[in-house]
Amino acid sequence: MDRILYIDDEKDNLITFEATFNRFFHVFTSSKPSEAAEIIKSNQIQVLITDQRMPVITGLELAQSINKIFPWVSIILLTAFADSEVVMKAVNQGGIFKYVLKPWKIDDLKQTILNALEASALRKKNIDLLNNLLSQNKKLQKSNSEISELKKQLEEENKQLKAVYAENKDFQEIIGQSKLMKQVMNQVQQAAKSDSTILLLGESGTGKELFANTIHRLSYRSSKILVKINCGAIPENLLESELFGYEKGAFTGANKLKYGKIELAHNGTLFLDEIGELPISLQPKLLRVLQESELERLGGNKVIKSNFRLVAATNRNLEEAISRGEFRQDLFYRLNILPIQLPPLREHKDDIPDLVNYFVSKLNKKMGKDIKSISQKSIDKLIAYNWPGNVRELENIIERAYVLTSGSKLKLDSWISTSKQNENTNTIKTLSENEKEHIEKVLKHCQWKIRGLNGAAKLLDINPTTLESRMKKLGINRPS
Repeated sequence: MDRILYIDDEKDNLITFEATFNRFFHVFTSSKPSEAAEIIKSNQIQVLITDQRMPVITGLELAQSINKIFPWVSIILLTAFADSEVVMKAVNQGGIFKYVLKPWKIDDLKQTILNALEASALRKKNIDLLNNLLSQNKKLQKSNSEISELKKQLEEENKQLKAVYAENKDFQEIIGQSKLMKQVMNQVQQAAKSDSTILLLGESGTGKELFANTIHRLSYRSSKILVKINCGAIPENLLESELFGYEKGAFTGANKLKYGKIELAHNGTLFLDEIGELPISLQPKLLRVLQESELERLGGNKVIKSNFRLVAATNRNLEEAISRGEFRQDLFYRLNILPIQLPPLREHKDDIPDLVNYFVSKLNKKMGKDIKSISQKSIDKLIAYNWPGNVRELENIIERAYVLTSGSKLKLDSWISTSKQNENTNTIKTLSENEKEHIEKVLKHCQWKIRGLNGAAKLLDINPTTLESRMKKLGINRPS
């Protein structure tokens, strides 16, 4: 049965109304206008009939307050006075279904109430529909906002992935047919088939990055990305964000989301070059990533999974670094699963002719010359040299000779002197001593210029900050 509420300050009127209409409707009555809202709420009232003239509040004022709270409730205003001003207010105010004069006729008021019930049901349906549409619209706006944010994130990730791919496009083959290099390549082929961490050990210039490329190419992850980062070339305060990324607003200047190299390497291979230079403060975070295969961006608390194959490389003795407190032992054990020692060039000098031919061929394609040969005397000179800078030094020497050669035969001139080496062939130096001597030699040749086109870093093919770090560790100081 439809529910209606009648409000009147005169109790006789309430009794008469209830006795008249309770046959047709479920009638609620009250002499207190202040109770109207609670009765409507508790009993799901559809129509409110109220007297206009009451001592505390008028029917019009009551209608105004009820209409704000329950806009679907139809309101019928009763009065014994033909008050045109009240009628105009009721019309202007809105929310009043009908204005009825007393004394009312039963059939007329009954029909008015029935019409009001229909209007209330329709209004309630429309309000519910509108609220549902508003709710759906809000959800759509939220979804659109999430899609827009996801699109931005995907665009940024794609941009960063393109940058990483651009770094890897210049792939170079490893050259070497010597017995020693074949042994190393056999180790690489076997290790690449597994998914275990590989640690490449060797002096500067032995081609650790090229071996990392080869390992990735031979692995089952070859169709995925190879992400590279040089731990010694990036300042400590920036290295953490490069590795782990950061959320927008994580710190001053972080105006957009940045994906870290570890996250970008998901399903691919991560190459950490110069892992021995990784600051001790970041080593526990890297260890956790290797143990749990998960990370958190700087400024974020969302755990991100990253499944990658790690290849690390170093020219340092990590066990000595552990004893000096510069490298964590537990991280070393995590890295040293499949160690591969890359030989210095002085131990496989019979590969030098093939390397020279390869470098000359590459330079011919790059610079447009047509240098076809190199004298056996020059080859002998190259083989006699000790190559403290290894293959990288050889490549730089060949490039220098190539640029200054005008004919079709490569000319070395007198850049390599073996006399000083021959005096010390029986003296065995440590790796650090050889490295220090070579860096000092290059610095003197460049007049102690580190950066720029003619700087020592360019000649050594390393980052200037890495060179400065090595100089500091080896105690190399510019003479005053």
